[in-house]
Amino acid sequence: MNKIIITVGIEAGDLTGRANLAIQAAIDYAAQLGGGTVRIGPGAFRLDSTLHLRSRVTLEGVPGQTFLHQGEERSSELAADADLHESQVTVKNPDPFAIGQTVTIRKASASMGFGDTAAVITGKSGSILYFDRELHSTVLVTDGGIVTTQASVISGIGCEDVHIRHLIVEGNPHNRTFAEGCRNGGIYLYGARQVVMEDCTIRNYNGDGISYQHCSDIHVIDCDSVCNRGKGIHPGSGTSGTQIRGSRFLDNGMDGIFLCWRVQNSVVEHCKAIGNAMSGLSIGHKDTHNVIRHNDFSDNRYYGIFFRNEPEPSSASYNRVESNILMDNGSENMGFVGIRFRGYTHDVELAANRIGFTRTSQERTIGICLEEHTYDIRMENNEFVNCGLKIHSHWFPENPA
Repeated sequence: MNKIIITVGIEAGDLTGRANLAIQAAIDYAAQLGGGTVRIGPGAFRLDSTLHLRSRVTLEGVPGQTFLHQGEERSSELAADADLHESQVTVKNPDPFAIGQTVTIRKASASMGFGDTAAVITGKSGSILYFDRELHSTVLVTDGGIVTTQASVISGIGCEDVHIRHLIVEGNPHNRTFAEGCRNGGIYLYGARQVVMEDCTIRNYNGDGISYQHCSDIHVIDCDSVCNRGKGIHPGSGTSGTQIRGSRFLDNGMDGIFLCWRVQNSVVEHCKAIGNAMSGLSIGHKDTHNVIRHNDFSDNRYYGIFFRNEPEPSSASYNRVESNILMDNGSENMGFVGIRFRGYTHDVELAANRIGFTRTSQERTIGICLEEHTYDIRMENNEFVNCGLKIHSHWFPENPA
């Protein structure tokens, strides 16, 4: 069955303009017709608000030529407490906000995680802003509550059968508020299914480049998430069946790949997580039955791969790690360790990985560090290059050769 194709361009197309309104109108129109494709032409589009994905709509640009630039942050302090389940707030200064604007309601000092609310303004009355959804939590004036336009650049909530490709998402590095990945990201999904991100670049976003929570069957293919202040990519909150393939997570301010809570039955393969301020890949709370293979986790300032400190039965167990390269990970503050296991992690297979160091004195380096309560970590055909200790088991220097 043929579906509608709508073109959006700066000067030519079915809809024209540099702002997000033309793109959002095309997405919504295609969704009303049961799905279709929105093709964005070349050039720099200035987005003053989040683009919201809809089910069965493909959003695509011109490879290497379609830029979506995030707008400048505007914010106001709350003038009254914002209560759980309300769908409105009162702000000290309503002027920065327009109807249709996506905003985040949160504390100024630090994110409240899933307690933050990302919502669309549906109306204004004096100092009152009305939203399209209820608040996820109470935000008090005394806690420094704010409303800010620092939100996702692209967001998909509860959508399915969506394809995003050939887009370059430029975060605004001057925006002050760090957007924590539970509710926001350069590209953010929540409760979405069967979404493909292909040949997309996300960079310079003040938060996680890509985040998706409580999702299934999300495929990230040949994407770049670089120089973001948060994590490169952050799947979590019961996400299953995700595939992260052939993508690059470089020079981000936290972990390159962060598997959060209950990421299961998923694959990370043929990716690069290099030069990140924390670990190349971090895995933890109930992240089980995953395969991590043929990746390059190098030059990260924490560890190449980090199994986080979790008790049983919440450990990152029943995973397979094979044929990865882990070179020159660590720092003076964190030590120099290729793979670190914490907590009660067990039943992990490590096979044919190359772990080593070329820029640090050999006596300071550890290939694989197994802490006290780990067990049944099965190793086969791993290669160690210039490791002072190939395996440091239970903090005692076993197998020092």
